[in-house]
Amino acid sequence: MIALLLGAALALPPAQVRADTVRDTVFVVSNRRRVVDGFTRDVSDSLWYGLYVTRLVTQGEGARSLAPMRVQRVDSLALAPDDWTTRLAAATRDTAVRHAVLLYVHGYSSSPGTAVAQAVQVRARGAHHGPLVVFLWPTHDRYVAPPTPARAYTDDAAAAARSGDALARVVARVRALAPELVLVAHSMGTRIVLAAIVSDTATHHLLTDRPLRALGIFSPDVGAASFRADFAPQLPMVARRVALYGARNDYLLGAAVLVNRERRASGITARGASLPGIELVDDTRGARAEPALLTLLGPRHAVRWASAALADFFGIVVAGAAPSCRTTAAIADSTAEGRWRLRANATLPEWLDAACAPQRPDPLSDSLRSR
Repeated sequence: MIALLLGAALALPPAQVRADTVRDTVFVVSNRRRVVDGFTRDVSDSLWYGLYVTRLVTQGEGARSLAPMRVQRVDSLALAPDDWTTRLAAATRDTAVRHAVLLYVHGYSSSPGTAVAQAVQVRARGAHHGPLVVFLWPTHDRYVAPPTPARAYTDDAAAAARSGDALARVVARVRALAPELVLVAHSMGTRIVLAAIVSDTATHHLLTDRPLRALGIFSPDVGAASFRADFAPQLPMVARRVALYGARNDYLLGAAVLVNRERRASGITARGASLPGIELVDDTRGARAEPALLTLLGPRHAVRWASAALADFFGIVVAGAAPSCRTTAAIADSTAEGRWRLRANATLPEWLDAACAPQRPDPLSDSLRSR
């Protein structure tokens, strides 16, 4: 049903509105096996390094975080690891917070093109301008694979369990050259991130010495009990700010509860004890940018449409604003110590500084934008 609604929504003819186009380069790393005509779902021991050139088209005159967006791949290029590193290093010279490197790890059932498109929209809705790195791990392209509805999920879970070491190598490579690093994990990708930055001893030690600027965990498909006991106490050691976002009406994670027979960590944002050093944000009522037919019936799971949550993460957490700025800016209500609930139809208009004052936005260069 969800797939049918999504297809219908995307098939609607676009309104004749003003469009803004941004062309950019995305740094891509993958542990999917590469063949002549693309990636397979096999896990590879070696990493593929490359670039994707993308075109982001944003329509409408309203807030960019809520605007309809589509991402097109213009070109791609394979690179040797050292060449990839040299190019990324050159892109990290600007040390401003808005230009910190952003590393995105996608969830299950995401083709390479879809995962890159998700990452581009995540950065755009968060008004972040730093270099974008996407880690592609082996998943199915669709939510359902024969012979059973859960086949895609279980296959992807097995691949996620084998991808932590690969991501740990990527994190170490990027952190070695980036003055600041922001890490965003979505859904099942959270399992890989936790394995890479907590379970991997070498990377854990590296980040303890040089912490991430921020870690954003969105709709985590991880067992709640194991997250609380095994991972949550370690996360404040490897990132200066950690924020977890979840919605009570995330139907996809509801299905994951049935498959795994265990509550997911996403629910921690709304119930149970708070987690020291982790900002818990309930996104159930937060503004989103789904296509029209999914606004009421969608699963509230896709991070690329989580407008209010992304504005909160980049505008407050990454920016270094005090957590209390959520209530000062009237985008969320404080429900308990270390816990907030995003307000309906409210998004942060600008990044905030440490005193909750709006920061001056960084305009995109004319070379990237055409109207």
